[in-house]
Amino acid sequence: MFSHFRVSIAIAVILTLLFTIPVFAGGWAVITLDELPTGVVAGQPITVGFTVLQHGRTPMSGIFPTVTANLNKETEFVVNAESDGEPGHYVATLTFPKEGEWRWSIQAFTMDQTMPMLSVAAPVAASAEQPAVNAEPSAESILWLMIVRMAAVAGGLVGVTLAFRNRIRLGAALTVLCLVVGIASFMTGSTIPAVEAQGEMASKSSGEFSVSQVELGRRLFVAKGCITCHRNSKVENSSEYWTIDMGAANLSRFSASPEALRLRLKNPSSVKSDAEMPTLGLSEGEIEALIAFINSK
Repeated sequence: MFSHFRVSIAIAVILTLLFTIPVFAGGWAVITLDELPTGVVAGQPITVGFTVLQHGRTPMSGIFPTVTANLNKETEFVVNAESDGEPGHYVATLTFPKEGEWRWSIQAFTMDQTMPMLSVAAPVAASAEQPAVNAEPSAESILWLMIVRMAAVAGGLVGVTLAFRNRIRLGAALTVLCLVVGIASFMTGSTIPAVEAQGEMASKSSGEFSVSQVELGRRLFVAKGCITCHRNSKVENSSEYWTIDMGAANLSRFSASPEALRLRLKNPSSVKSDAEMPTLGLSEGEIEALIAFINSK
């Protein structure tokens, strides 16, 4: 029985070494997503790009990353990424087979970096298959249409009077013009509201909804690889992410002036010449969102 205990201890030690030795031997990297995917629709391919930096600094070329996505642990697919552009940069084309909340992650080098949950919308049906839309026009539209139609009727009556009394071409031409305007106003009034309503439906089905600055920053904190070096309990299910304990600050209860954070996020070496933090090429909007999240309570 004692021998079984010693065997168990030995196995535990070996497993611990297998996970920790690669870290201290240079076996970890930061995976930085180019940008968060938006407007993802089932059945329509999207291309995601990301950079792999060993120790967050050295671009890693010659590796073969993969992207894995699953829906409720039932539907899963894996896509191979290909090298593209600058050293250490890769792209993968993903096609989600159905709508829903998808979990996805990027595997590169020794890392398996979970990305923020991705909302995939249902495909928009073809216009021929869409049911008729009975949208009511606005009061302002109705008023303008009534004015146009009344003017067309009045102009038509004047035209008819001129045509019969004076027998001139002007009256006939005016009558025809008014008839055309009147008919067009009826056609416009019946079609424009429907088209606008269909456009609104398409917009809603795209799955794009406004996200608060803090929530956007929370997603970017994961997608840009910040979670790999910095612990932050404000990230949802933060324990699921592999955070390398290499001396980087724990940001769970951290806050700083927006000006200081802005400088550090835009160009870390400008704040500290020997800074280990890489320059991620963040946009102004991404920087502001990360500041909002880092300083959130």
